Amino acid sequence: MYATHKMKIRDQSGYTLLEGILHLAVFMLFAQVLAGTMWWLTKTEANVTDTTETEWALFIQYVDSFLTEVDFIVVYENSRGITIGKDQISYRVESYKNLIRKIKNLVGHEQMLFNIESLFVEIEGNSLRMKVDFLNGIEKEHVFYVTFRTE
Repeated sequence: MYATHKMKIRDQSGYTLLEGILHLAVFMLFAQVLAGTMWWLTKTEANVTDTTETEWALFIQYVDSFLTEVDFIVVYENSRGITIGKDQISYRVESYKNLIRKIKNLVGHEQMLFNIESLFVEIEGNSLRMKVDFLNGIEKEHVFYVTFRTE
């Protein structure tokens, strides 16, 4: 009536310790690759979404455009700002609240850099050094070369 089938098991060794160790090693390798990739993605996302680097680069370029053929530069307010004289126009670059602003001929102001905690400026010869501490804890510093007008 009912046919019974008997299966013959040829390999009765089962799942060995060596196979288990091999599978565990492969799993650990993939886990490390996954953890490294996640760490790299997190760091990359933080760098891409933080605009501090871009804003700082634009600020440097903008300030540098004012430092050619200047008549004079004066550091004032305990090294928190400078006055640049150029072509009979006076420019003040100073820290004001949480930003750096530029004032032309003491009228109005233009915002240059946001989210700063402090600004330090010093001039020595033809070198102008600006150091900025941002609210997010990042510190940036740049040394500009100033060319003075010769008559």
